[in-house]
Amino acid sequence: MKYLRPLILVFITCTFFSCNSLLLKLITSKKVKTEVFYNQEKDKTLVLFPMVHINRPEFYADVKTKLEKLREKGYTVFLEGVALKDSTAFSPEEIDTITRKMRKITGMYLSNYKNQQNKSIPRAIRNSKYSSESYENMGLQPEDINVDIPMNELIEIYEEKYGTIKLTNCDWQTNYLEYECETVPQVRADDIIVYTRNDTIEKRVYESKLKKIALVYGGKHFDFIKGGFLGNGYKEIDTIDLFD
Repeated sequence: MKYLRPLILVFITCTFFSCNSLLLKLITSKKVKTEVFYNQEKDKTLVLFPMVHINRPEFYADVKTKLEKLREKGYTVFLEGVALKDSTAFSPEEIDTITRKMRKITGMYLSNYKNQQNKSIPRAIRNSKYSSESYENMGLQPEDINVDIPMNELIEIYEEKYGTIKLTNCDWQTNYLEYECETVPQVRADDIIVYTRNDTIEKRVYESKLKKIALVYGGKHFDFIKGGFLGNGYKEIDTIDLFD
């Protein structure tokens, strides 16, 4: 559970992109569609693994196989995850406040999407026939590097920019698994959860001295960050021999 918890907590794509049964059918697949970028000046290769956090079991098996092959070729895996780096550094009361503030930003309690009891997650996801991604089914390892921002820091960034998140009686009295309270404005949520995280992850990829990186990150985020890589000396290249 030590390495599963960060991954479970981060998968919030559906908060920003309306999810329903039809959309699930459109975005799910049996294989991951990787994209590869190369920076000639730095002799640096970046393989993007665009993730959908509810998908077919075959999809995650394909991710696992491809990551294993890349590790054999010297790649280091970078991944997202907003869980607290060290939960023991916080009191139970502090963790409760952080959890409720994060829920007010995202609109739902960030747990395993297959949790039937979590009514804050759209029913189409909870009742779907698909699997929820995990460290286990994708073969992610303890040595893989989390390049994301933990939720306590995301909340700090939000409050520095927009002011303290004020929890209402509804926020305090509603248990984690049910949520119909007023959230923060969507434009602010997107600014912190989408764009701030994108910028941070891009920067950490750019600044890394590693020459071979596989980035496992929510697919919808790549719609925004691919342009950043292309504008910073990277060019998309063929993947035909990458997983041989």
